Amino acid sequence: MSEPDRVREYVDNLQEQVNHLKTAMDLARKESSEQVRSRIQQVKADMAAQESASERAGHAADRAQSKWQSIRANAAANARDMHDRMGRKRDELDAKSAEQDAEGAEEDALDALGFAQWAVGQAEVSILDAIDARAWADERAAATQTS
Repeated sequence: MSEPDRVREYVDNLQEQVNHLKTAMDLARKESSEQVRSRIQQVKADMAAQESASERAGHAADRAQSKWQSIRANAAANARDMHDRMGRKRDELDAKSAEQDAEGAEEDALDALGFAQWAVGQAEVSILDAIDARAWADERAAATQTS
């Protein structure tokens, strides 16, 4: 499969994941706290399976960062470096060199899309955790009022 086809596949998968996130969020808002916690566990298991598959495929990234700001700053710096490098490469006229640069850029794009998929999974868990916390608080408030 060519790199552009792989990029398209990643984009399609990401779009599907985002659509799933929207659906899961809407459904979770109508579910009990127990149902949402079950959904969270399923999402975490799915993410772990996806992470494991990525590692086996050799596409694992170092995601040991513990703070979102650090992740965002690193990603932004890397994106700036990549864009700067590609801007400089536009002046090259050698076809072979340009082909190698294109392949490198396609790999960078795939890496960025992989990171986006991971981030969407993290966002889904965070949203479900928030919905769960709100449902639990509402249940406790309702229980207090009926007592």
